[in-house]
Amino acid sequence: MITLKELYDIADDNDIPVIDYPIHNDSVGALSVCDDDGDCIIALDVHKLGSSADHKVKMAHELGHCIKGAFYNQYSSFDIRGKHEYRADKWAIQQVMPYDEIIQACKKGYVECWQLADYFGVTEDFVARAFEIYRNMGYSFV
Repeated sequence: MITLKELYDIADDNDIPVIDYPIHNDSVGALSVCDDDGDCIIALDVHKLGSSADHKVKMAHELGHCIKGAFYNQYSSFDIRGKHEYRADKWAIQQVMPYDEIIQACKKGYVECWQLADYFGVTEDFVARAFEIYRNMGYSFV
């Protein structure tokens, strides 16, 4: 399982700066932007990161935007935004909660959403999203 430090290492290896930046939108604790040259930057508002699990989830998601080139502008339609958010989530989930590691965790007795969240150091919402995305990819959890 990947750690928060390893996510920062991936950003560093890909020349993606991560900065602490106050984000004035109350519902957003992190964002990533990409310029016309393809250079990305991740901004995290450390005052809005509720826990280490929240920090890990937000970092993985924003890194997913950068690695997959999944960007849109504020004027993009909802379907375009959704596609890019899905690509970022999918990358983040495959890094932080690989399918085979979820299966191994379940075999060890971590079967409740909160247990898996604790095991992987993520939020329960992230676990639910992981199950949704893996099901969309044709994986089974039976």
